[in-house]
Amino acid sequence: MRNIVIYGCGGFGREVLQVIHAINAEAATWNVLGFAVDPGIEHPETVHGLPVTSDLSTFGDDPLPDVVIAIGSPAARKGIATRLGARGHAFPVLVHPRAWLGENVRLSDGVIICAGACLTTDIELSDHVHINLSATVGHDVEIGSFSTISPGANISGNVRLAEEVEIGTGASIIQRIPVGRASVIGAGAAVVREIPENSVAVGVPAKVIQTKSDPA
Repeated sequence: MRNIVIYGCGGFGREVLQVIHAINAEAATWNVLGFAVDPGIEHPETVHGLPVTSDLSTFGDDPLPDVVIAIGSPAARKGIATRLGARGHAFPVLVHPRAWLGENVRLSDGVIICAGACLTTDIELSDHVHINLSATVGHDVEIGSFSTISPGANISGNVRLAEEVEIGTGASIIQRIPVGRASVIGAGAAVVREIPENSVAVGVPAKVIQTKSDPA
């Protein structure tokens, strides 16, 4: 069994722990050492009986443990991955046994796929993409690094999502529609036209209501 640390001890961190438990139920694969958080983040001493620390070195370096980053924010996830990657930590792929993946689905470092997700064929997920509960991803889709697909979202065929995109719960993107870097699609939205980078889009059909450079 390989040692692994879950970075982030919030709700998604606990869900990732359940993904690991489900993987281990199929075949003993991972020894979970505990949870890690950024220095200065308030945290409990334990979560589900496992220790929580802001000092990753607490878990030792011989061997250096693998790390799965269970942080929802794409920008925060990117910063953590950059920092920990420079220290030599590896980022495994975690796929829940009750997710369904078709042929030629390519998964890069740090990808997490939760229970009930369905990915069909000829799909590419770049580094640290999160596919949450019961989300669907159609054929010939490309999803950029650090993007998050929330529970129940539906991505149709030939969609291109750039890096750090967030797709909200229950949102849908119709076929061949691109979504630009660091954009956010609101829960339940229906994306029927291209979304520029750094945009926040909501509604049916989805309309851009804000760019991230604008004042809130």
